This record gives sequence, structure tokens and C-alpha cells, in this order.
Amino acid sequence: MAGERELVKLSSGCSLETKLYSPEIPTSQGSTGLAILLHPWSWLGGRMEDQVLVFLSDILLHECGYHVLLFNSRGTGKSSGWPSFTGLTEGKDLEELVQWGLGAVPDVKSVVLIGYSHGALITSLHPVLPAPIKTSHLLLSYPLGPRSFLTLFRGGTYIDRLNTLINDPQSNVLIVHGDQDEFTSAEAYEGWVTELRRNEGEFRVELIQGATHFWFSRSGQRLRDIVKGWVPDLV
Repeated sequence: MAGERELVKLSSGCSLETKLYSPEIPTSQGSTGLAILLHPWSWLGGRMEDQVLVFLSDILLHECGYHVLLFNSRGTGKSSGWPSFTGLTEGKDLEELVQWGLGAVPDVKSVVLIGYSHGALITSLHPVLPAPIKTSHLLLSYPLGPRSFLTLFRGGTYIDRLNTLINDPQSNVLIVHGDQDEFTSAEAYEGWVTELRRNEGEFRVELIQGATHFWFSRSGQRLRDIVKGWVPDLV
């Protein structure tokens, strides 16, 4: 993939390193989709070149016709600033970056936010955008087990924000995880999903047999099929 690299300056004074990729064949309907992907925890080496994000980007670009925006969170790569311990600052960064992306890509009708691992936590903080834009959230390998540690014990904030997101009638939330995740057991995920379903909102959950937190092995093909079937068509 060949994308345009740019440093995006935020109102906080922090600049984020981004790469924006455009599909080779524009959609015939004239509407546009924008997908923004969030990498795992930077403290453990997460960055926008993560192979799972590259894999998903290829699907979104070449099979779904979406523009794709990858970025390094603050303090990662060439992004300035310092990563927070709660993730809440990164949530504000994401909101600004989404607005920047809407200005950089014309006629966007569908925004897909995909967070992988720690990125799923940050993705869950972003609200649904105003109509007519359709907003979709994919939480991949949501780090339920270490959530309190990853958010400096602000887990309650993330619970509230995810419940608010799911309860929004305009939301389109997909949660995907494997039954061999190294950080969260299948039983813990099951209990979490049961608790989430006590809300009035709707969301979709996909459990992939044999998949680990890192999505090695043949589980990637199942992930590809799920993502392709879930991403809104550009009409």
C-alpha cells in the first residue's frame, strides 16, 4: 500500500503521524467511506504498522472501497506528546482526528472506526457522528482482562461510554474476539457480553474459534469474511 504521510496538529499542540490511503477505484455512486484504525498499546510497541491493521486495511481499501487512515498515537513514531495512562486523552485525540479526516476526504457518508486491542478501548470512547454520516465501531480483541490496568483503574468510565454507544439507536457496533485470547478468557468475554446485552441497544458479537489475541493462523480468513460482511456498503 502507498499512502500519503502527514503530521496532523491537534488543538492540544500535539501532532499525530498519519498515513491516508485512497482506494484505486472510486465508488460509482459518488459517496465515500472513511475507515480509521487504532493500534495496540504504544507502551508495549503498538504502532500503525501493526500487521493486523495492515491486514484489515487491505480489506477495507481493495475489497470495500474505503479510504483508510492509519496513525500513531501520541508519543509513538513521529507523533509528538506523551501517551497517557488512562487513554482518555487519546480518546480526545481520536475525536479531533476524525474531524480532520472528514475534511481531508470529500463526501464521506460512512465512517468506520476499528480499534485493535488497546485501540478498541479508545475506539469505544468515540460517539456516533451526526446524520447523515453513518458511524460504525469494530472492537477487535477488546482487552477486557487487563482493562483496569490499561486505563489506570478508570474502567468505570469505559463501561459507561460503551453502554452509551450501544444504546445509541444509530450505532453499529461489532465486537470480535477469539476463544484463545491470551489476556481475556472466553468465559470472561461471555459474561461481559451477557452484561452488555442488559442494555436496550443492539450490537453484534463474533467469537472466532482458535483465534488468539494476535490473530495468527487461519483465523484471519474468518476475520476477513466477518469484516467484509459487516462494513456498510457505499450507496
